[in-house]
Amino acid sequence: MDGKVTRRLLTVLAVVTLLTSVATSCGSDGGKKQKSVSSMTMVCDEAFRNIMDQEIEVFEYVCPDNFVLCNYVPQSVAVDSLLSGRTRNAVIGRDLTPLERKALKQKFSSVRSMKIAVDAVALIVNPENQISSLSLKEISQILTGDITRWNQISPDGADAPINVVFDNRGSGLATYMRDSLLNGRDFAKNVVSIGSVEKVFNTVRDRKDAIGVIGVSWLTRSLEERDSIAISERVADLQKGEAVNGVEINERMDNSGVKVLAVMRNDALSYKPYQQYIYDGNYPLTRPIYLISTAGMVGCAHRFYAFITGNDGQRLIMRTGVMPARMQINVYEVTTGK
Repeated sequence: MDGKVTRRLLTVLAVVTLLTSVATSCGSDGGKKQKSVSSMTMVCDEAFRNIMDQEIEVFEYVCPDNFVLCNYVPQSVAVDSLLSGRTRNAVIGRDLTPLERKALKQKFSSVRSMKIAVDAVALIVNPENQISSLSLKEISQILTGDITRWNQISPDGADAPINVVFDNRGSGLATYMRDSLLNGRDFAKNVVSIGSVEKVFNTVRDRKDAIGVIGVSWLTRSLEERDSIAISERVADLQKGEAVNGVEINERMDNSGVKVLAVMRNDALSYKPYQQYIYDGNYPLTRPIYLISTAGMVGCAHRFYAFITGNDGQRLIMRTGVMPARMQINVYEVTTGK
């Protein structure tokens, strides 16, 4: 199974130039100097928390006197908050539907929707689980209850029930898996929601029978690095514009404390959710990340929108293990001697 994963840890991805240049002027709105404190509130699908926490931290550092309060919620709650007007800014795992866009335009003069990244939906199991890859067909059969035990997948699998854990039934992760794999069928009884992405990770780490569905950026985060290096140093390093080393990001995923499964399109090669396989389309479980705003073209919300779709914001996304949507990518193959 692992033998089907090709070119493992053999590529470096480099950010080159913005496809669309977005000027970010943290201290200005239309050329007028911004002197007062400005703030915004937003909601974000919890699956993207690691990405958004870093974006907000860097934005607030490079744009003093601008503050972002972000509430992490299931995607369904984020969309409802946007439509009701309780929030003017949201980050979710899909674009607005035509009906949602029409409803927002009836309420607000400005409705902006921008694809900011491409996320990979990762499947994780306990390190002692002998299964290393699944096909899309097997995943759908697990979610619908047609496959209920690990040894139905492979003789190497344990004679134990398969328990699937999501963050929330209304989350973007659950919606994506249901819509893309189940053809309208509902989840089986062995599929449960446990409240948060972090709980999914901890459950899989502790239980040999569990399989979790998680956003890939939760597996590539380096909290020790963030805690040990001052924000000023991290921002300076980010703004150098150097290539992002995909090998280091992949190694973080492989050493995250859980086993990340490779996924295959039926009867094809299997791939892990490494950045190079998100980029070239070989990893099949991917979804867009959209930043949606009904705020005007001035103030903190506008500046944050410009930041996250601009050079530094997109390069920061690259470092979280997902793919930025608005940057040109070069892929270089390297040899490891193995």
